[in-house]
Amino acid sequence: MASNKNRVALMGRIRSGKTTLMQALQKKELVYAKTQQVTYSDNFIDTPGEFIEMSIFAHQAVSVSLDASLIIMVSSCIDTQNSIRPNFITMFNLPAIGVVTKIDREDGNRLRSRHYLQYAGIPDNKIFEVSSYSGQGLETLSKEIHKYVNRDGQSFS
Repeated sequence: MASNKNRVALMGRIRSGKTTLMQALQKKELVYAKTQQVTYSDNFIDTPGEFIEMSIFAHQAVSVSLDASLIIMVSSCIDTQNSIRPNFITMFNLPAIGVVTKIDREDGNRLRSRHYLQYAGIPDNKIFEVSSYSGQGLETLSKEIHKYVNRDGQSFS
């Protein structure tokens, strides 16, 4: 059974790429699936985007964080709207990093997504840019995650 020291909670808007990022970090086949409920695995807690988009669910996000050692706030660089509340990350008593996803998309705006994550309380030096499809940035992100997650030298897969 996984302990909370081995889990990373993924949070972000609907269609930000949380599930795809999780699959890419685990070196699994990338299959789109709308996350309808909190999904636990040995390494990750995948949360529905409604936790961010609907403030009524903010307390649920805090409850989920009790089973994690790290929060990853995810922002898609093709998303033109921000639903993450100011300093949202301060609600958690955990370290947090930010991830800008879909950087392989020509219609993306990385700077805008970085700004959204900073607005949520993530320092700029803790924001990583990745493409789950091309693999760009995944190795650097994985190394950063391992600084916070007790995996005894194991990979996520």
